[in-house]
Amino acid sequence: MVEPDGLLTQAIALLASAGNELDYRNVIERAYYSAYHAASAFEEHLPFRSKAQPQKGTHEALLQRLERPDTQLDYGLKTISKDVGTQLRMFKAIRELATYELKETIGIHQAEEAILIAKDILAECNQGQRKLKTLK
Repeated sequence: MVEPDGLLTQAIALLASAGNELDYRNVIERAYYSAYHAASAFEEHLPFRSKAQPQKGTHEALLQRLERPDTQLDYGLKTISKDVGTQLRMFKAIRELATYELKETIGIHQAEEAILIAKDILAECNQGQRKLKTLK
């Protein structure tokens, strides 16, 4: 089974050997999906899940649930949820640029930024998972 950390490790390894724009685009995609899956796992384990029901796709649905956590959550979990949602929304825009906007130039700086954002999101999600364990 692939874990978010594994996707991030793969993105970091790819960045270390990257030599062209396609590699940078792949780094961004792998890093984004590591963050997306970590955020999804965190949100699924919340004791009270958001009631937000957007009409858009699965990524937007997750973003809205994270950005609008259930009011019954304790302050710390609400804060983590909102932070992860905000960061992931920004990251999604970068990933969409890398995936869909082939006429735009993607360079090493965007790939490095993607790794940093993914690391931050995974750290927030890990903090949230630890907090969830203390509440049980």
